[in-house]
Amino acid sequence: MLNLFKQFMLACLAALLLLSAGSALAADKTAPVNLDPPPVIDPADIETDPEQLYDLTFPEEMPETARLFVLTARAQFERHPFELLPKNNEYTKWYYHDNREIGWCSVFQIWCAYHSGIPLIRWNQEDTLTENDCFSAMEGRVGNVYKAFERRGRWLDGTEGAVPKPGYLIIYGVQGSTPYTHIAIVESVIPLGDDLYELTTVEGNLGSRIRRMNYRYSAVPKKKYHNMFTIPESEIKRENCQTKLQADNWYVTGFCQTWK
Repeated sequence: MLNLFKQFMLACLAALLLLSAGSALAADKTAPVNLDPPPVIDPADIETDPEQLYDLTFPEEMPETARLFVLTARAQFERHPFELLPKNNEYTKWYYHDNREIGWCSVFQIWCAYHSGIPLIRWNQEDTLTENDCFSAMEGRVGNVYKAFERRGRWLDGTEGAVPKPGYLIIYGVQGSTPYTHIAIVESVIPLGDDLYELTTVEGNLGSRIRRMNYRYSAVPKKKYHNMFTIPESEIKRENCQTKLQADNWYVTGFCQTWK
């Protein structure tokens, strides 16, 4: 009975997040190709306490839009938990306005950012962002997301002591290949001491699924491109997560500071 009640509450939360964030898109839910301002969200409209429901604790200084970014991503996972999705799905159709089949990890973060009220920018556009503004990049290419944040001094190198926070974007690389292979959203960060952190992430298009990943990240690894580790089975506490690493040759390239 408890599980059924929780599933019902999660479904309600997903609907509430979409309703509160999507009022400005009711007539035409398309990508903000003209960089229109994202919808304004009033947290008071969300009656359920999503942080308590999802057992999440955010930093006190974390902006409301960054919190909603994480919660919106989590609500999408709860809608499609590990479900195999086509390469032309609701997220790609919203962004590209057609039925093309394409990798959609960055499109997923764009969708979540927009529906959370976070301003979106192109990597090479002139903007009026201030140093502490919350934003994300409207770029389908992971490498261009990196450029957007690096250009604005909001890139943290994952091989040089970077410390992540919930609501940041995380970019993965592949040893011996591109450093911009895949992108996801950091859901939670638990410091373990000695520059080691337990991360939980929400990842779009990881094996054509939305997944939650739970693993350990070393900010100061002994080897530069070996900063991801599985959690010992006896120490796993998060439920409904994949704890096996996607691949042995993946590493954390770095983090995009969506907020400061």
